[in-house]
Amino acid sequence: MIHKLQQIFHSITKSLEVLYVIEGVKPCARILVPEDDLSKVLDFLNGNKIKHATSDFKVLKQNAQSEFYSDKSIKIDKNSAQKGYFFVYLSKNRETAEKARSAEEKNAHKELGLILGYPECCCEFFEKNFGENSTDLTLKTLQNSDGYEFPFHTNIAARHFDVSLLSHFPHSFACKPSMEIAKANLKTISRYSKQLAAIFSGILQGAVIYTTEEGIFLLRKYEKIGNEIIYGDVMTTAKTKLYYLLSSNKELRVIDKNNFAVNDVKIGGEKFGVMVFKYLGA
Repeated sequence: MIHKLQQIFHSITKSLEVLYVIEGVKPCARILVPEDDLSKVLDFLNGNKIKHATSDFKVLKQNAQSEFYSDKSIKIDKNSAQKGYFFVYLSKNRETAEKARSAEEKNAHKELGLILGYPECCCEFFEKNFGENSTDLTLKTLQNSDGYEFPFHTNIAARHFDVSLLSHFPHSFACKPSMEIAKANLKTISRYSKQLAAIFSGILQGAVIYTTEEGIFLLRKYEKIGNEIIYGDVMTTAKTKLYYLLSSNKELRVIDKNNFAVNDVKIGGEKFGVMVFKYLGA
C-alpha cells in the first residue's frame, strides 16, 4: 500500500498522510500537490472513496531548505500561468474536507489545525508565533522546550529529509499529545512495513544542528558523552561551510541549546539550534 501511494504522491511523508486518513488515525490531511499531478491525485482519491476538497488558489514555494519541504509559500490565482501547487484536503468525511478548505481560505490557523487533528496546545502555539517572517517554527519549539534532549517521536527537523511522524509544529518537543500522535502513526507504518518503521525510527534518533540560513544537519550514528557529541555521517540540506566543518571533524561540544563548538570554533545564536533526539521509553 505504501509503495502504491508513493507512486501517486512521490513523497513518503505525503503518502503516509494519506495512509493515516485511510486507516482512521487522522481525521483530515492537507497535502501540497503540484498542479500537473492534481488530476492524477484526485482520480486516485475518487477511486479509493476518499473525500476531498481543493484550494481555490495555487501557491508558490519560497525559501525551501530542501526538495521535500518548504515552510513558506505565497498564494497566487488558481488560473495563473505560473506553475504552482494546490492544497488538497482529504478525509473520510466530505464536510470535514470542506471545513479544512474554508478554514485555510480564512487564514483561521487554529481552526484548521484542530480540523487536521493537531493538539490544541500546538494550534495555539502556531497561531501565536506564525507570521510573514516566522514560518518555520522549529527554533520557536526549541525555545519553548527545556534542555536539548528530547524523544525521537517529536523530531520535526528530519521533515527536510522526508522523514517525520508529525505534520505540525509541536508547542514543545516534550508535548505529550504530539508524542501520542507520533506513536500512533509509527504503529500504522509498522503494520504496513516494519522495515520502513525501523528506518524512520533510526533516522529520527540522532543529533541535529538546525539553522535558518546555513542548512539543517542530521548527525548520524552519534554517541553523547557528557556535553560532547561524537558522530559519523552527516545528512544535510546544504553543503555550506558549516557542513564541511561538521563533516570533517565528527565531534562537537554542546554549550547550550543554541550554541556549540567544533574544534574550538564557537558557533551559535538565535538562528541556531542544537537538539538530540533519542529513545526515552515506550
